[in-house]
Amino acid sequence: MNTVPLDLAFSRFGASVSAGQRPLCATAQDGSLVLVCLSSGFSRPGPSVLRYSGKLSLILARASQIEALRLSLDAALAGPTAVRLIIRTPRTNGAPAAVHMREDLVGSVTAFDGDDYKVDFVRLPVDDPAPPSRGRHKRR
Repeated sequence: MNTVPLDLAFSRFGASVSAGQRPLCATAQDGSLVLVCLSSGFSRPGPSVLRYSGKLSLILARASQIEALRLSLDAALAGPTAVRLIIRTPRTNGAPAAVHMREDLVGSVTAFDGDDYKVDFVRLPVDDPAPPSRGRHKRR
């Protein structure tokens, strides 16, 4: 995983945010929800699922940012909205905070009660390339 600036991570997923802003989420051009998740909120409920659990009441952010996240989670739970993942690792022991993109994972909001929410991420299927041809090609 490469560390990237937060605004660049959003733009690579097709969501535009103003430089210098630190949004909690944004909507991409394809309609997917781009979500910032703290690295400490993940668990593995199954062999192929990475679950993020969060609680709006514990997020340290402006009220407008939390309301935007609340509305986005509601919409994603109601409809089949894909969730794209940005992981934020907080600053610890002098190490700087880091932002990572997970382009290989796509998620869906599986639970949201207005405060607690869960998003399950799975790996995107990889298209198998065509096997290389054997032998020589016939010339015409």
